[in-house]
Amino acid sequence: MTKKSDNRKDKPVVSSDDDIEISGDVNDSVVIHGDGNVIHIVEADDDEPSGKEPDVDGKKKSNTAIIVALIGLLGTIITVVTSLAENGVFAPPTPTSLPAIVFTETHLPTSTPTDTPTPEWTETPIPATETPIPLTATAVPVALGEDWVAGCVSKLWVPYPSTVTLTDRGNGCWREPVNNFSAENGDLDFLYERNGRGSPEIFGLFAPLPDSGTLTLTIRLSDLNNADLWMGVFAEPDVTSKGLLLAIPNGDVKRRTVLHKDPVTYETIQGTVSLNQGNGYSISFVFTDLYVRGRVNPNVYMTNQFPLQTDTKWLFLGYKGLNGSYRIEGTFLNFTLTP
Repeated sequence: MTKKSDNRKDKPVVSSDDDIEISGDVNDSVVIHGDGNVIHIVEADDDEPSGKEPDVDGKKKSNTAIIVALIGLLGTIITVVTSLAENGVFAPPTPTSLPAIVFTETHLPTSTPTDTPTPEWTETPIPATETPIPLTATAVPVALGEDWVAGCVSKLWVPYPSTVTLTDRGNGCWREPVNNFSAENGDLDFLYERNGRGSPEIFGLFAPLPDSGTLTLTIRLSDLNNADLWMGVFAEPDVTSKGLLLAIPNGDVKRRTVLHKDPVTYETIQGTVSLNQGNGYSISFVFTDLYVRGRVNPNVYMTNQFPLQTDTKWLFLGYKGLNGSYRIEGTFLNFTLTP
């Protein structure tokens, strides 16, 4: 007879640190190996007679032992897994904490309504005045020869007499009319009429000239009744200063003479014969730093050199009203100034 073992006494103790190996033929025996532990499950001795009836009860006990061994194995696996889990092997990675975003609420000050009454506006009348208002920024005067084309009387022009008050347009031009002169379509127009008695009077415009050059323009007259047209170059912006004067005397504008006159005594020095106006009378002034000459184009008449040694020479365009009533109307055009 085979000695039966007590399952409770012979049950192996399996540690979580042991390696477990199961091998053998279940029909004969099952051997479970571990570190320091061997479990033998024997079904029948080899020397037992083969003709003996199979022991049914022994097979049942053998199956029970296998179940017990598997349960022990499962317990060992559970123990090992639990131990590993406690050591943090299967622990999930520690989440990285993000910096906390703190939202702040800004409270705007609430305006407190007041019962302060709104002041009533009152209009203070501004007294009328004829004094021109000075401008805070002065524009560069428009160049001579470019101003009339732009419909402008450049601030380079100075009125004569100097007592005439002009108003600045703020764009390098004077507000028109400028001493009875107005620029339009590239021309400088003039119109003035005096009724009744009166002494001779002179009105016009002065403009500075370069050191040397030639100035040419055309005069087209519509009315020259008891008034003479003046053109000249002077040492100063004053018709009483030293200078060369050309005048077209009053009369029928269709045919007139051009006379070289002394601006102070108003005596005739030289002049042309009666000329047909046609599209106008063309006049030129040729000047250097030493002298000036007048010319009636095309080469009709040329004055002698008139000595005029000044730092600045001044062109004059104007007229002289004679005693009593007079009327003058015309246009300066085709203004050119070349070196």
